[in-house]
Amino acid sequence: MPKFFMPIASAFAPNYTLKDTLIAGKYLMPWNQNRLQSGGNISELEEDFRKYINADKAISFASGRSGFYAILKALDIKEGDEVILQAFTTVALPNTIKLFGAKPVFVDIEPGTYNMDPKKIEKKITPRTRLIVIQHTFGNPADVEEILNIAEKHRLKTVEDCAHSLGAEYTGQKTGKFADAAFFSFGRDKVISAVSGGMVITKDYGLAEKIETLRNELEFPSKKSIVRSLLHPIITFKALHIYRLFSIGKLIMFIAFKFRILDKAYSTKEKKSEPDMDFAKKMPNALAAIALHQIKAVDKFNRHRIKTAKKYAEGIKSEKVRLPDTKEKCKNIFLWYTITVGDKHNFIKKAQEKNMIFGDWFPQVIGPKEVDLKKAGYREGSCPIAENLSAHCINLPTHHNMGKREIRKVIAFVNDYK
Repeated sequence: MPKFFMPIASAFAPNYTLKDTLIAGKYLMPWNQNRLQSGGNISELEEDFRKYINADKAISFASGRSGFYAILKALDIKEGDEVILQAFTTVALPNTIKLFGAKPVFVDIEPGTYNMDPKKIEKKITPRTRLIVIQHTFGNPADVEEILNIAEKHRLKTVEDCAHSLGAEYTGQKTGKFADAAFFSFGRDKVISAVSGGMVITKDYGLAEKIETLRNELEFPSKKSIVRSLLHPIITFKALHIYRLFSIGKLIMFIAFKFRILDKAYSTKEKKSEPDMDFAKKMPNALAAIALHQIKAVDKFNRHRIKTAKKYAEGIKSEKVRLPDTKEKCKNIFLWYTITVGDKHNFIKKAQEKNMIFGDWFPQVIGPKEVDLKKAGYREGSCPIAENLSAHCINLPTHHNMGKREIRKVIAFVNDYK
């Protein structure tokens, strides 16, 4: 569809295509109401995902955090245990850890990669440590080998957070294949989007059986919730294409969230760092249909992201910004192209004046910006690099709506920014 009135935006559900809106519309029809929750799309999605990752088994959930919950429960994480994860992450992780009475322990990150610094892990290990979460931030694989060596030395379990990294590779293998288990997300701004949804893989057959049993005990989201999710690609796709047409698209989105026609990505309880079990659900059939369509395009999406990132790297010459780093063994898919600048908020404001809506993720060491860090278990000053980068990082868009003209416009703005 024409892009005349579309903003250049990092988020705003960028993966949706016209086909996704048609699939969503199909399941909103009255004669398909009995196929919203259960149906054949779920097992088909699991099989397609399993083949794509080359895993032994893939187990679907209603969200990445639901999958993470099932992994922690299957690993028997309990009260008093400690789980190591990086600062510069989402509140969904510490919230889920706290559901078990366990303690999230945050490790600082490396500048440039935005991933956990392996050199700082061992200082955080205690006799109560049970698990290390390896996050591949913005599609950039972490230093998996070093972290696994540390985990093996201390006899700790590992989980890969692949919410940003579907299709990324480390030493030629796709992320998710290295740890004891891994979870992926199909959220609205992820590598592929079914509005919500997630997948778990594991190389441990016994652990897979436990996770699948736990998944089967969960309920589906309510039909009302699924309908709101199905409206998301329809409303946002249309609003995106008329966003700048007398601000009609912008108004549509405001009304849709104001009157709860659409759900927000995080509940009020989650933002307050209050653990809540409401998120733990099965993947519904209707949303699996959207994910099925998108997983067929994941490599195409990622090739475009990588190509866009390369153009940014070649075109951005400003000495006022720092470009991201990718380590030699890693294939970075660049969910976003993340740079750091001096005055982040002024940069974003100036970009908006040019109809460019750049991402502010993560806006603090544990996002979103409304999160109470203390309640989330984070001690201010404990991860200074993550704190500094969250105050200065900006996500440039890499998605399939970024054509040559849009990329040139972003590069020109970054280079001309004073």
